[in-house]
Amino acid sequence: MKSRAEYAERKFKNIINDNAERAKAYLNDDDKMEKLFRDFEEKLKLIPQVGDRAADLAVMLSLVRAYAKKQYTNVPPRTIAFAVGAILYIVYPFDLIPDYVLGFGQLDDIAIIALLLKTIYPDLQIYKKWQEAN
Repeated sequence: MKSRAEYAERKFKNIINDNAERAKAYLNDDDKMEKLFRDFEEKLKLIPQVGDRAADLAVMLSLVRAYAKKQYTNVPPRTIAFAVGAILYIVYPFDLIPDYVLGFGQLDDIAIIALLLKTIYPDLQIYKKWQEAN
């Protein structure tokens, strides 16, 4: 029998995977990507629980930007699609729990961020090393 946490993780992975397909269109359009990044950064300001993960999210945004500009491509395309899919979920208003639901509206966004960072953390570390070397 699966725990609630395992069920929630599977559900959120499915959501991100669905958005990963949409991410491809963004990766091929610099203007769309930059607007998405600005919207994401604004949205993060509304989620105080991000706190200590903000540095990892900044690295993730840098990674996606570098990938989109073909400056750094030593990352699985699935990682990039997963990251952009999560950003799309957080930025656009098709949440499982709408943001206007007081006290609970950002729980799904927080869960998506946690799952995203857990999933792509090894690739972020490799990218950080590459950044430091270059």
